[in-house]
Amino acid sequence: MALFQWIAAAEQGEFQDRLASAVGRLNLEIDQEFSNSGTIYARDKDGLKTSINARGTVMISPNNETRDELQVEVRSSEPMLKRGTRCEQIANDLKAVIPAKP
Repeated sequence: MALFQWIAAAEQGEFQDRLASAVGRLNLEIDQEFSNSGTIYARDKDGLKTSINARGTVMISPNNETRDELQVEVRSSEPMLKRGTRCEQIANDLKAVIPAKP
């Protein structure tokens, strides 16, 4: 299982817009059933010509009680040690939008 995770600073307001834009570019969709105002769950859109093992999921949730940090996780069933995976592509693109906290 491939897993990329990092802690990011939570920026109120524009965060949702930037994430929605990034999600669209990556052919991901936010799953409203598992998302709410504080937590976002997104996954590869149905119908993508991607093997089932390469389909990625993204979970973004508050990391602490003050909600000034976010934990970002990107997962897929691809091998972790393999380079150039869909999971790695999603993680790299999201890091450009939601960078790791220094």
